[in-house]
Parts: sequence; C-alpha cells; structure tokens
Amino acid sequence: MASANPSTSLPDALEPELGRVLEYWKGLLRSENPMPFSDDLDLSKLPDLSSQLMLLTVFDDPQRFRFETAGDAVVRLYGSPLAGEFSDELAQTGMFENFTEQCRMTVNRRAPTYARLQSPNGARLLLPTWGEGHVHLLLGAISTSS
Repeated sequence: MASANPSTSLPDALEPELGRVLEYWKGLLRSENPMPFSDDLDLSKLPDLSSQLMLLTVFDDPQRFRFETAGDAVVRLYGSPLAGEFSDELAQTGMFENFTEQCRMTVNRRAPTYARLQSPNGARLLLPTWGEGHVHLLLGAISTSS
C-alpha cells in the first residue's frame, strides 16, 4: 500500500469539500495574521461537512494532539470514537496513515498541510489556529472519493 504523503504545499485544485473548509479558514484570518484565532472557529458554519471535520488540541511539551471532536465519517473510517484520544495512540493506517506526522508538520510550519491517501482513496487537510500563545487547535477535514 502506498503511504500518505503529507505536504506543506496545497495542490492547485483541492477536493471541493476541502476547498470549502480552506476558504472558511481563510475567511477567519484577521489583518496580516498567518492563521486564524482558535476562538473564532465555529464548526456549525459548515453543517453539511460536519461529518468530515475534526478538531484537535495541540499540546507543546511533549508535542501531542488530542481529538476534541470527530465527525461521523471520520469515526466510521477509524472504526471507533475518537474524542479524547491522542493521535499518537491511534493505529496510523488507512485515513490516519502518517496522521501524527502531518499534525506535527502543520504546527511546525504554521501553515495548512495536505495528504493524498491511497487506501481509502481520499485526502486530508489540516489547518492551524492560534491561541494561548501558540498553535492551539488544528481544524481537520477529510474527503473520500471512489
């Protein structure tokens, strides 16, 4: 199985639902800030995508990522509830292949990251948000295609 390849560069054309999440994130930017503030996130603004969204809290020392919410499609692909789980404790397979690596890349680069997935066929987008003096939350979205 080919592995997910997280990248700091977004493709020229994102999957439509991932493009909508990216546009929502960009719409939250204030002034010249490179990322939105965490407290500006409101997942209810994307109700038709809620099953494909996830929100993770970022911890600094050690760097870890805890699921706060995960939509139904995300949970279905993993096979069990994710809220309260840390990414580094999950099996890094399927939709979650190289997931923790992508989380780290998103925080370290302070920029959106994208991963094209082979199995299941789909893609994943992670977007950083700022709060409490550091990248505080990651907004994630998945897209599955046949």
